[in-house]
Amino acid sequence: MQFSSSIPIEPSATLTINSKALEKKARGERVYNLSAGEPMLAPHPAIVEGALQAMHAGKTLYPPVAGIPELRQAAAQWMRTTYGTWFEQKNTLVTCGGKFGIFALLEAYLQPGDETLIIAPYWVSYPQLVKLFGGVPRIIQTEEKSGWKISMSELKKIETKIKILILNNAANPTGAVYTREELKNILGWAKEKNIIVISDEVYSGLVYDGAEYVSCGSFPEHQDHVIVIQSCSKHFAMTGWRVGFVFAPEEVIKVLTMLQSQSTTGTSSISQWAALAALEHATEIIPTVRQAMEQRRDIFIKTFAQLFGITLSVPASALYIFIAMRHLQLTHSDSVQFCRELIEKANIALVPGAAFGAEGYVRASFGADANELCESLQAVAVYLQK
Repeated sequence: MQFSSSIPIEPSATLTINSKALEKKARGERVYNLSAGEPMLAPHPAIVEGALQAMHAGKTLYPPVAGIPELRQAAAQWMRTTYGTWFEQKNTLVTCGGKFGIFALLEAYLQPGDETLIIAPYWVSYPQLVKLFGGVPRIIQTEEKSGWKISMSELKKIETKIKILILNNAANPTGAVYTREELKNILGWAKEKNIIVISDEVYSGLVYDGAEYVSCGSFPEHQDHVIVIQSCSKHFAMTGWRVGFVFAPEEVIKVLTMLQSQSTTGTSSISQWAALAALEHATEIIPTVRQAMEQRRDIFIKTFAQLFGITLSVPASALYIFIAMRHLQLTHSDSVQFCRELIEKANIALVPGAAFGAEGYVRASFGADANELCESLQAVAVYLQK
């Protein structure tokens, strides 16, 4: 069977590893899954009730393509109240998860050969989505010693013409969080260079230790070239509900709505009503999810230190520990080979750093409960001792 040559992408490394882990688990095998990037918590009762009420009321027909008005308004209000952004309902689109929002934006903006700047380590899907629409991923590296953040001096060295910058703040897989001053400088540079900034902020609710989170949407002087991606997945532990948002200038929302009308048709009506309930209870749900994930992060760090004698850098946000393979006392840095051996020989699921543009590292999620985290790390230690 001959497929189109216009699909030059690879499958998601994270989802591939997680799928293999789930397959093994379905066969009854004991699997230690540290690959899935999701807060493993039961849905808040308000979310369940919102879905049930919608179904009982017969709100199960096609919703408006851009999203139900109540949800669009609530999402815009949540962003204004929480992060001081400028978005209104007309600047808000509901999507099938944040990933489809990025997908649709790249489809709308990219022409063959257009360069998109991506900061490594990066979320595995960014380069692949750029390639899907004929764009060229331009990767710029960061280092652990600099907190995995890009500096202005590095940005100013770029000589080629960049059309889009994808900025992941807070970041997967490193947990890096940018300060207001850092964002001001980055956005100023982008405006000077006429670069569109897609700010992926889906982990903004999972910033720890009382730190401030600053949204790129809180700079009104940059509203003409900044687009913000948000999601219910991490904030509300709603990964399977598939509800995301794009916040952008009105003309951008109109184009994306048209694209959505000819692709997904929109987001599940039931999921949207559940998301509305989540936003209505955001001040209760988000701190609960954040506190649970911060506790799990600390348990992971403590257990790792006990087992391996290494105190890892504590991520400021998100759901991941990005571990240098040298800290596992490995004599090689082939992360793909190592992760393949782990899942095949020991039923342990980690994601190779190579998939994030950082060879020599592996990514572990601390989204699971404390017992699962401890047992999984013990399984890694046992395997390495062998």
